[in-house]
Amino acid sequence: MPVDLKTAKAIAALARLELAPGVPEGEAQDALGKLVGEFGKIVGYMDILGELDTSEVEPLYSPMLEPETPREDVPAKGDARLSDADDILGIAPELSGRFFVVPRVV
Repeated sequence: MPVDLKTAKAIAALARLELAPGVPEGEAQDALGKLVGEFGKIVGYMDILGELDTSEVEPLYSPMLEPETPREDVPAKGDARLSDADDILGIAPELSGRFFVVPRVV
């Protein structure tokens, strides 16, 4: 499948890529042309892989041949030095009353 400029822009938008970051307007076309070529190579390689016969290949659900046995989930106390709320609040970098102060997330 050939990749044209419109397709490259669509791929970049889906991947949230900036097409020509920090490139002056006049030079942006060169950067876009290079991107079209790179996307074309990637899509061409995927086309080659799509031609392979995978009918006898078992699906791979994990990259590990033998899944690891999960460890037993055993409840445990936290840091032995921090036995109560006052100890925990005592190591906080910033407090407001009896609450931790954290950066605002919007």
